[in-house]
Amino acid sequence: MLDFDVWTIVFSVINILVLFFFLKKFLFGRVNAMLEKRAQMVQADLDQAKQSTQEAEQLKSEYEATLQGARDEAKKLIATAQQTARAQGDQITAQAQQQADSMMAEAQKEIERERKRSLEGAQNEIAALALAAASKVVGSTVDSDTNREMVDAFLAEEGAAE
Repeated sequence: MLDFDVWTIVFSVINILVLFFFLKKFLFGRVNAMLEKRAQMVQADLDQAKQSTQEAEQLKSEYEATLQGARDEAKKLIATAQQTARAQGDQITAQAQQQADSMMAEAQKEIERERKRSLEGAQNEIAALALAAASKVVGSTVDSDTNREMVDAFLAEEGAAE
């Protein structure tokens, strides 16, 4: 049934070898070149993706550093504004205290002036009453200028004694 012919087997082996070398020469070289080119393209894409990732990380680091710098600057500005506000508040408080002290001193001076005017008015009233009483007691009017000087001297002595 099965009949093996040696020459048929030898020709088949030779045909297969010729076909293999022919395919290797013309087909496998091109296929391998195409596969190698495809591998290079994939490797280039991988390298580019790796480089893009590194650039993204670098940009992220720069962004974070810039953001941190902006935060620090904002903190400095806030601290400076707070210090300025405190200084202005202290200055306004000191100014208000100084004005209050000035007004208090002026009020004290005014009170002292009013007290002196009141005392002078009271002395004049007392002197007038004393002169009127002395005139009635003596029964005649004595020189009013002389009497006035005597009463003023008396009040001055009594006022100094107090």
